[in-house]
Amino acid sequence: MKLVRLVSALVSTLLLAAAAAMPSFAATPTTSGGFHVEDQWNIGGKGGWGFLAIDPAAHRLFIPRTDHISAVDIDTGKVVGEIAGMVNLRNLALDDSGKYGYATDVTDGSAGFVRVFDRVSFKLVASIPTRPIPFAIVFDSKSRLVFAFSSRGRSVDIIDASTNQVVSTLPLAGRPGSAIGDGKGGVFVALPAEGMIQRIDAASRSIAASWPLAPCTGPSGLAIDAQHRQLFTTCEDHTLVSVDADSGKVAKIGDAVQNAGDLDFDAQLNLLFVADSSGSLTLFRRESSLRYSRLQSIKTEAGARTMVVDREHGKAYLVTSKYGMNSGNVSEELRYRPTPIPGTFSVLVVSR
Repeated sequence: MKLVRLVSALVSTLLLAAAAAMPSFAATPTTSGGFHVEDQWNIGGKGGWGFLAIDPAAHRLFIPRTDHISAVDIDTGKVVGEIAGMVNLRNLALDDSGKYGYATDVTDGSAGFVRVFDRVSFKLVASIPTRPIPFAIVFDSKSRLVFAFSSRGRSVDIIDASTNQVVSTLPLAGRPGSAIGDGKGGVFVALPAEGMIQRIDAASRSIAASWPLAPCTGPSGLAIDAQHRQLFTTCEDHTLVSVDADSGKVAKIGDAVQNAGDLDFDAQLNLLFVADSSGSLTLFRRESSLRYSRLQSIKTEAGARTMVVDREHGKAYLVTSKYGMNSGNVSEELRYRPTPIPGTFSVLVVSR
């Protein structure tokens, strides 16, 4: 009964919240605050969602929705296509040609796949077997390789995008979390349990460096300023740190809120975006090489911790749903776990 009361209290908090609803360089521009929720698009449907991918040139936002991917027109907020034929999606990566996308599919946990889809025809074109529980995924434009990180395998499968074949598998120092690329042949992966980031060299298909992040533990989420060679992540103690992408040097640059989610950096606006599940989006402005000021906190909605920034249009997109209790034939624990209400999934648009 104690568990039921605790989880019921969490549900009530979520429902109430929903109802109430940086280094300096002379050539780098700065910006003032004034960001706000410009719009909210009701996408609907049922089920959960994974990590977002944006194609600014095509004006499309791609959203993994458990067993399919929805393509949303960012000019109208309407779903313009869906890619079916998947089971249990987690993450997305897009190539730089405007043609293909890659999605990690954990299925039922016994087998993993990278699903290759056509972003124009909205067709599934290939299913590449990987190690079980593939989660993070990165497309490197310099090598034209796709990196699919296996949580269970504690490894990364490297896929040749020209053949859709796994060409190598690298063991990692621990279970991988978030991953990101610099577009220049460097791929970075956070290992939360080890408190570490590993850098992979795409050209040699090898581990180039392993960096302990102490005193940061449990690194969650990764963002990058590729031009100025800085990585960003949040830690278990709610600190926000910068990691030099060449040396691995760690420096605290701010405090993140509890339950921080996705991070993203916009070099055009000189801003670091940090979303969190309590219903806010915090913006940090780079003031000097290792000093970032908290510029603004924007009220979003409960559960909106999944985010991507459109750097071409200066906007951020976050997704969430209204939550309720599971009324199906499930265990007592699952019955009181916050569950997305079908038909309430939406995209929030944040802009100036």
